Amino acid sequence: MLKSGSIRRSFTRWVKESPYLRYVRLLQPETRLWFRKEGTLPGFLIVGAQRSGSTFLHDCLALGTSAVPSSLQKEVHYFDNKFYRSLDWYARFFRKVDAQRPEVQTYEASPYYLFHPTVPKRVNEHLPDTKILAVLRDPVERAVSHYKWMRQVGLEKRSAEDAFRHDADRMVLEEDRHYLRQFEDPLYFDFDHIHRSYLRRSMYHTQLERWLEHFDPLDIRVVRSQDLFSDTEAVLKRLSRFLGLEYTGYRGTDQTNTNESRDDIAVEHEACQFAERVLAPVRDRMQDLITPQMRVEASPEMSGSQAAGETHD
Repeated sequence: MLKSGSIRRSFTRWVKESPYLRYVRLLQPETRLWFRKEGTLPGFLIVGAQRSGSTFLHDCLALGTSAVPSSLQKEVHYFDNKFYRSLDWYARFFRKVDAQRPEVQTYEASPYYLFHPTVPKRVNEHLPDTKILAVLRDPVERAVSHYKWMRQVGLEKRSAEDAFRHDADRMVLEEDRHYLRQFEDPLYFDFDHIHRSYLRRSMYHTQLERWLEHFDPLDIRVVRSQDLFSDTEAVLKRLSRFLGLEYTGYRGTDQTNTNESRDDIAVEHEACQFAERVLAPVRDRMQDLITPQMRVEASPEMSGSQAAGETHD
């Protein structure tokens, strides 16, 4: 089964990366949407970061507030990988909500939205009134968790140090206008950018700067992973007020998904040290970038607590 899955992924990657065959994607039918009516477009988006708690936050909001997620999938990926589809296509992922009840809002969580260079502009053009949520984890911990996850699902075979060094060499691309312009094509596909951008995805300041070019800081909220996991109820209450949702209570149910990765995947100490050196500026840059209004923190007595568990998405 693992081998057949690997072959299928390799074929899919080959098709998506081909400058000619990638147009086949335009012909692929989405049969599950055939009989669905257009619903209400999202009032807010969880944009990432990957391996930081976006799945956990998505599930907590669904269970503890009046927010309504897509019944089809958590990650729709319309604004990154499916932007060649229409906005009507996107709307079919959501249910219709009563316009007279503003506390009931649809939403989705696609962690690639934070990192994809063109998504902020696309969201602003099509959902200018939506609000943005980002969950951010310690950048080195996130990179290590990301690497373990790719090893676990069979998309990475290199050692952590080799993988991190390769990605570090590509970090300059995040400031290369010619490279970034390629992402304006809705069919453009970069396998490494999506799956193996371990250090680049942890450069939060670069990503948030793009979002702040298109959205007012008052419409963006940033949650630290450790606050989300250590004082979930306080964070949910603050987010509910920001979003205008009805808070119905967090019960700590097992229905929430933490997407933990395996502990038996080794990451060399040298790889962690290398990641620490490369990502050292991120924390200081984020301190300067995130305004007090953008922060969503735990209650004072919990603010020093650490997140439960090691890896989350």
